[in-house]
Order: sequence, then structure tokens, then C-alpha cells
Amino acid sequence: MKNTPKSIRIVIGANAGDEGKGNVTNLFSMREEPVLGILTNGGPQRGHTAWNGKVRHVFGHFCAGTLSGAATWLAPSYLVNPMQFVREYEELAALGVKPRVYIDPRCAFTTPWDMMLNQGSQKLDGTHHTCGMGIWETFKRYTDTNALPIGTYLDLTETEKVRYLTGIRERALIRMREEMPGPVLTKWLAAAKSPALLSRFMADIEDMCKIKGLLIGEEILHMYPHLIFENGQGLLLDWSDDEEEAVYTTPSRTGIFEADKLIERNFTGQTIEACYVTRTYLTRHGDGPLASECHRDELDPGIRETTNVTNPFQGHFRYGKMDVEALDGRIRKDFAGHGTKNIWRLALAVTHMDEFAPSEELIYASRTYDERYLIEGVRRTDVKN
Repeated sequence: MKNTPKSIRIVIGANAGDEGKGNVTNLFSMREEPVLGILTNGGPQRGHTAWNGKVRHVFGHFCAGTLSGAATWLAPSYLVNPMQFVREYEELAALGVKPRVYIDPRCAFTTPWDMMLNQGSQKLDGTHHTCGMGIWETFKRYTDTNALPIGTYLDLTETEKVRYLTGIRERALIRMREEMPGPVLTKWLAAAKSPALLSRFMADIEDMCKIKGLLIGEEILHMYPHLIFENGQGLLLDWSDDEEEAVYTTPSRTGIFEADKLIERNFTGQTIEACYVTRTYLTRHGDGPLASECHRDELDPGIRETTNVTNPFQGHFRYGKMDVEALDGRIRKDFAGHGTKNIWRLALAVTHMDEFAPSEELIYASRTYDERYLIEGVRRTDVKN
């Protein structure tokens, strides 16, 4: 018999990511238990920070409510990276945290050769609109070839697994030779051809599957009373079919789309809260358009970033002043895409209020939502009115 959840929420970034989705997810997880956090899109390039008063962690493969006891299910639209999964699990274990995590067998998975192609091409064109995690390369491989989801791969014999991964490596080597100049090619070829890399990656896949315990599909949505769909990135990075715009977006649906599909397939008549998250100001990591861009000091010289630091792939963390009308417009446009089988409520969470006070316009707009959450900082509880 299928169980009926007591609460279903979707946490969605309203801007270009880095809005505070991890903090919001963790606050919701602290209120209720047991919670299943569902990672709906993208992959471990997400960096969702949570702090439980003792431990701080930046989550990629695990729900940001993990520190508050939430379990994690990696939905079929999530890109699994076995190498990063094992690394992050070990980081959490060192902090005394043992996550409960499940993986949908339909998940695509990233290989080290996807990451090499990603990082190599980024160095060649000198841009900063990637995290170096191989997300775009994984997406293209699954779009252009008959790539296997993780569940199908695990059903292969050992010989078939080696043959399958070797095929991915050989196709990557062909592209490296075609696309990379001499000095860059020399560096990446040696690493890509290493037998040790293939063996290590196969071991990481096996370790990942031992850690998570079992593959499980959508039936898990009926096994927990509280569900939190935790989206990665934000509405401004939503997948675009426009070739020029796509360069600065991510190959996934960052809004309500993926969560809505799962919810509409599995539930009828449930109350769903779609909570869109924004800082009191705009941010963007890396290249791409940023309306009303300004220096951080124009907002508040006291703003300090600990998660979003300058790095070779994304470049500098950038700031902008909030256009409330544009914010409200893109939220309501995305929310309008929800299904009709359930009861939908629209919520807004405003974070980082202790860094830069929200404008009167933003506070006024927040009152027009069905629910609002005003959050001062990562070490504070939420204030709701």
C-alpha cells in the first residue's frame, strides 16, 4: 500500500544559483522527520552549504538536510559522479556523519574522461562558465550515444564493464587529439590513457554502490512522510535551446519541471509548496549576464563568502543589485508550469538578510506569496510572518 506524505516541498533557486538553497533545505529538515531529500537536477557541481551548529559542509551528492538526519534519493534526472560521491561520503564520515542515500537506477553517470574533456576545453577557450565536473560532456555523451544508466551498467559482467568504459575512454582520446593543441594534449593524454585510472574508477563505482546500499526507483517517494525536492542551480541558469544563451546555462531544468513530473506521476490531491529562494541581492559565479552588476562594497563591505571563492573554472564571484519586478516575474512564470493533479502553494524564502537589508519593494513583494520565510543568516533560525 502506498503511503501519503504529510508534507511535500520543492526548494528552487530564483536566480543564478548560490541563493541559500542548502540553508533553506536544512531548516525545513530540522522541522520534520523523517525526511527524504530528493536531488532533482544537475550533478555534484551544486554546492549547497548547511550548518547544524557544530558541523558545516558543502553538499554535492547528498541532501543539504543530511546534517539534520534527512536521507537522500538521487532522482533519475540527476547526474551521478562516482569519484566525487565516494570523496564526499568520506568527507562526511570524517565529520562523524553517515548519510543514508539511495540512487535511481536510471541515473546517468559521469566518467573521468568527461571531466577531462570539460576541463581541457575550458582551459583552451579561457572562459569561466563551468565547474569542471564534466556535466556538459556527460549530457552530450548521453544525448549523442547509446550510453548506459548506472543500473544497467551494474548488471554487466566485469569484462563488459571494462569494454564499455574503454569505449568511452577511446572516444574521448579521439576528441582530445582532434581538439587539443600539443602541450595541452600531452598533459591530458597521459592521464586519460592510464590503466590505473580505469581501475580506480571502476572501484569507485563499486564503492559507491556498496555505500548507498541499494538502487531504488520512484516507490521510495511513498516510504517517507516528508519530502523535500532540492533543486540545483537557479532559474537564470535553466536549460536554453538558444545556442548563444546555452553557453551560460546548464543542461538541466532548474525550475519546477523535474520535481513536478515526479510529483504528478505519484500523487494526487496533495498540497505542494514550491519555495523559491533568493538573497536580498543578486550573485553569479563565472561568465554570463548579470543585471545591475556592482562591486560587493556597494551592497555591504562586510559581506564575506566562504563557499563561493575564486577558482580556475568559475573565476570570480560577482554581485548585482536586485530587480524585484524581474525576480517576481521569473518565479511566477516558472511556477505557472506546475501540474493540475495536486494543490500548489507558492512560497518565497529571502536569505542573507543580515548581510544586506532587503528593499521595501522586496518585502512588499514577499507578502503577495502564499508563504514567506525571512532568513537572517546560516547560523540563525528562520523568521516567518
